[in-house]
Amino acid sequence: MTQSQQNFRLIISYLIILLIPSALVRFFGLSDQFYLFTTITDSLGALLLLYFNYRGPKNSLEKHPLPLKKAIIWGISGILLALIVQIIAGSIDHLLFKNSTQSLNTLTLMTALKAQPWLIIILTIAAPTMEELVFRKAIFGGLSARLNPLLAALISSLLFAVIHQDSHLIIYAAIGLFLCWLYRKTGSIYTTIISHAGMNLVVTLFYLSH
Repeated sequence: MTQSQQNFRLIISYLIILLIPSALVRFFGLSDQFYLFTTITDSLGALLLLYFNYRGPKNSLEKHPLPLKKAIIWGISGILLALIVQIIAGSIDHLLFKNSTQSLNTLTLMTALKAQPWLIIILTIAAPTMEELVFRKAIFGGLSARLNPLLAALISSLLFAVIHQDSHLIIYAAIGLFLCWLYRKTGSIYTTIISHAGMNLVVTLFYLSH
């Protein structure tokens, strides 16, 4: 399998996984179980994409990865760095567009989480895993082989921001750019998964404590 085929497989699988819960609700009227179905499909989807990644070829960014210990350290450090990026981007977003510092997407999920605690699996494990494999590895990694790395990172990060369906595009794009940088620096997609998952966990715990 070529790298392009691997990237295509990751992206298409991800899109199908996202559509399954909505399809179940629309065709079978199972709206009350939407988040449960989403948790199941996203969890299985994350495992499937991890399997595809394990079995697939490495891209040009992964040819010379950091040693495992350093990659893990960067992953943990990346949690704090990602939170700092989020705070700075949020301040810029508020100054430019007067947007609330709180994300509607996040608030909706936090409200649902209090009633359906299994959603924490999506927020802190499944979604970050799939998003890193798709937006950082498949899209950023794939485009980096053909385009200037900065342009590839911008495209990947804008798509990452758009798919969250939130008005805070600057925040999501900034986080995406940081994670692209981290992936390129470490050569390990697992580093960005750790950082992304850890950032989501901190944000989730913050909201639940208030």
